[in-house]
Amino acid sequence: MKTIIPTTCTRDCPSTCGLLATVENGRLVRLSGNPEHPLTRGAACGKKALYVRRVYSLERVTAPMIRRGGRWEIVTWDAALDLVAERIKTLIAESGPEAILYYQGYGERTALKLLNRYFFSLLGGVTTLRGSLCGGTGQAAQNLSVGDRVSHDPLDHANSRSMILWGRNPVSTNAGLVPIIRDLRRRGGPVLLVDPARTRSAALADHHIAVRPGRDVFLALAAAKLILAAGAEDKPFLERHAEGVRDFLNLAERFSLDQLCNRAGVCEDQAQLIADTLITAKPTSILLGWGLHRHALAHQSIQAIDALGALSGNLGIPGGGVSQGFEEYGPYDQRFWGDELHPPRRTLLMPRIGEEILNATNPKIRMIFVTAANPVCMAPNTDKVSRAFRQTEFVVYSGHFLDDTADHAHVFLPATTFLEEQDVMASYGHNYVGAVNKVIEPVGECRSEFWMFQELARRFPFASEYRRGLEEWLEAVCAPLREQGRDQGGDLQALRSRPFRVNAPMVPYADRRFPTPSGKFRFLERLDEAEPSPETPEFPYTLLTVAPHDAICSERTLADHEPLPAVVLSARQAAGLGLEQGRLVKVFSPHGAVKARLSVDLELREDILVAERGGWVKGEHGLNRLTRDMASRVGDGCPYYETRVAVAAWPAEDVQDVPILVIEHSPQAPGGNFVKAILRRGARVTTLRPSDGDVLSNWPEGPEDFAGLVVLGGPQHAFDDASSPHFPRLMDLMRAFDAAHRPVAGICLGAQLLARAHGGTTYTLSGLEFGFVQHHPTPAAGDDPVIGAALPLPPLMEFHEDSFTLPPGATLLVQGEACPNQCFRVGRASYGFQFHLEADSRILADWLTLFRQGAIPVYRVYQDQFPDAYYTDLARRLPLLLADATAFCDKAALAWLRLCGEGAEAWGKDREDGSRPVEA
Repeated sequence: MKTIIPTTCTRDCPSTCGLLATVENGRLVRLSGNPEHPLTRGAACGKKALYVRRVYSLERVTAPMIRRGGRWEIVTWDAALDLVAERIKTLIAESGPEAILYYQGYGERTALKLLNRYFFSLLGGVTTLRGSLCGGTGQAAQNLSVGDRVSHDPLDHANSRSMILWGRNPVSTNAGLVPIIRDLRRRGGPVLLVDPARTRSAALADHHIAVRPGRDVFLALAAAKLILAAGAEDKPFLERHAEGVRDFLNLAERFSLDQLCNRAGVCEDQAQLIADTLITAKPTSILLGWGLHRHALAHQSIQAIDALGALSGNLGIPGGGVSQGFEEYGPYDQRFWGDELHPPRRTLLMPRIGEEILNATNPKIRMIFVTAANPVCMAPNTDKVSRAFRQTEFVVYSGHFLDDTADHAHVFLPATTFLEEQDVMASYGHNYVGAVNKVIEPVGECRSEFWMFQELARRFPFASEYRRGLEEWLEAVCAPLREQGRDQGGDLQALRSRPFRVNAPMVPYADRRFPTPSGKFRFLERLDEAEPSPETPEFPYTLLTVAPHDAICSERTLADHEPLPAVVLSARQAAGLGLEQGRLVKVFSPHGAVKARLSVDLELREDILVAERGGWVKGEHGLNRLTRDMASRVGDGCPYYETRVAVAAWPAEDVQDVPILVIEHSPQAPGGNFVKAILRRGARVTTLRPSDGDVLSNWPEGPEDFAGLVVLGGPQHAFDDASSPHFPRLMDLMRAFDAAHRPVAGICLGAQLLARAHGGTTYTLSGLEFGFVQHHPTPAAGDDPVIGAALPLPPLMEFHEDSFTLPPGATLLVQGEACPNQCFRVGRASYGFQFHLEADSRILADWLTLFRQGAIPVYRVYQDQFPDAYYTDLARRLPLLLADATAFCDKAALAWLRLCGEGAEAWGKDREDGSRPVEA
């Protein structure tokens, strides 16, 4: 059975794309853009395909959990909600409602999410947040110019003759704009990109202007100065519809063009290019991006760009304007936030949330309830945020994965994704509201936050006031939308099949009247030239943590992370520091340090360091360990880009640059967590794949170029040399590595080959050992440098039908029941792991799918032994099983790598010819 259901993306993105969800036999198989959406018209970013995988990720928590004795325990919903309600009641009785902090993030901004805050208002008014980690500065700054920010409808850009993407990267962060920009290019309109870094959107632009971070105000003033010099200013607008004009003109006159361009870090020709575009290719749409907000004095740049639009005659005309965002809560009845139910209560500043929690008194914060956010990862100054959460008595987390914030929680409430719930979604990137239609049933025991708070309210006296049906609540919350016009499709029933455009102007301020006290546009009148983050020789680079192309903020799994974050530095700066491409580096600020891999860029500005944001701390990313916790001067936004950093070679370690050879027998059995762990510690990995046609000709004669050997698994039989003719040569290599004091790690098939190489025999078991199995360390394991370092032993993944006898002289380290020999040490430093300690969620998902489909011929006979109930139970436990197995693998892999490092002299790390194996 196949159905296609229209819905709306709810992720933290301005596009809010219309989507079509393809469902087969109750399972989501595809997300694509909806060509019937009036704005996005079938456009959608590549993240949509990744979201299908995210919904069914084996790392996704699908059952409620309570942390007891430092470990998660799966419980019923009643048990979890009873505990949460009990703690809420106790804390309010002892310390009052303000002892509870409700941290509502930006991951979901649907209509029904307003009711989350209403629940806490009914409690009596808990501590909430003020400010933002994202666009608050931009909105507040534009309000200074126009009174109430209103942007041009994106469809109005069809009237533009040119466009300036000022800090905007639509290719990665606003897919719905890309067709509009391409259409403008086809019509011959020039597109300029103003951004310190050359983003993917440079491919859409005719010119890229790499402005100095945070100094856009001076570039805008330079372009204004040139427009004035050409006599091309909109004199009627300045005379009749603006205030503060003289002060703005004085600002432009205060500096020479050369001074302005020097401060902006651009050449005069680039400022002239902006001015000429605004003069000769009008109307020009200027689109502001969100990176522009990430400075303490961002309001100055935004006001100056607003002023540039006004000066050039681009305000209030079709195809023009300076557009930044839209009010996504506008279509809803905001009384259901419940703020009027109690007197003003305490709020904490979001950009400084760690400091604010730590300093809160009378009462102190004793409980934090987090929804739609991962603050321990995404808020600035991670270490301080982590301290604040760890000192809090009780943390409740509604989420999807065991991310950084979940690791600080005491109760985990597994939330549905937007594909498993019914709701309504407005946008901060356009004027359309779309239905969030339920596409599939909730995975496992996941529940919507609407359901969670309805059930939680049942345990409180205000239950009768809060508990209503979903449709009834949607009708109430969306009443303003309905009032805008039933005839136009504003009712919920019509909305389910097609989006509705809210009552907003296509062209704001067309009458040249602005909602300011004077009714006029307000020009920027002065500059505050203080240096919130002064440039110093100790920290010469501005850290720009930009939006990734393949993820939204921290919405990823642990398996999605590369071993280390990549940071990009200009080639000239890297050469001056003696750093080359791929080098392991230390990036540090006054607040912390991060290990990273260096990429060099010939075109990058020399005063910036670029990295992607959103990687987890527990995934060895966590760039917010470096960022400052401060608030912008206007709007209480988060000035991430006030962080200054330095870069240096990572301090030498015993395992750094250790060259490791990896033999991968099958694309279905990659190195996973084991290889990722050694790469994270600085190893250089060369991978050979026997399935490749020319691999044997490249096979190393001996171990001279490598410090260690990893032999991975695969579906092959270890005793079948006829089907795998490379086995004899590989076993020779394994013995040669061990004889030369170079450690070997064999996993599954690799363990069987290792046993055979040292005199053991391989054989087929009476059945398949499959799934996570709890084995037991032998007495010898505790003293072993590898297994002993990784204990205690968690359940580990098994997927094999072959086994082996221990070779002569081998030491058994882990024993099992169905298959006795699970881990052994042989020779000088060779280890065989029968279990799959390397398996991450991606590998495991592939195995389970192939096995259940009968796509692995040698294992097809075992399918019927594992009914659907087995997989249902396994999926419920998998997030915890994977977390424990990953932690064990990390420790074991590092301990094994240290053995490789101890033999550095043996493999000649500093060979006279200076050659090294190439990392693959």
